[in-house]
Amino acid sequence: MKKTDYAVKKLISEIENKDILEVACGRAEFSDSASNYAHSVSCIDLDDSKLICPKQENIHFEIMDASRMRYSDKTFDTVFLYNALSHVSSQWGAIKKECRRVLKPHGSIYIIGTWKIDITLMKDLFGDQAKWNGKFLIARIP
Repeated sequence: MKKTDYAVKKLISEIENKDILEVACGRAEFSDSASNYAHSVSCIDLDDSKLICPKQENIHFEIMDASRMRYSDKTFDTVFLYNALSHVSSQWGAIKKECRRVLKPHGSIYIIGTWKIDITLMKDLFGDQAKWNGKFLIARIP
């Protein structure tokens, strides 16, 4: 089982039968794992150079700047950043604002970290909001 499969299992209630977005998806491994349970998975990144071709039909990849998303307001049930905070930290304020805009009411943003650099940033940015869940540091932003 891949590490992303474990992360998905830990957050299954936020994924199962939902429309989700992964921001700064990189290889889209988290999106690929989540697609086994989600209704639809959208994943965005600034480029597709690291992208592994999604295997599931319910995954949709777009090259897009997360600080200026082209999605309509209230499109997604849940938004995820998986091992991506260090890549977007300089634009975090604008990206968080956009994530909230595209999030449906009562949805949440989840930042998940396993890399040392992301974990350090998460602790700095979210303090006690970031909690360990197995091998993952997870911060939930309502």
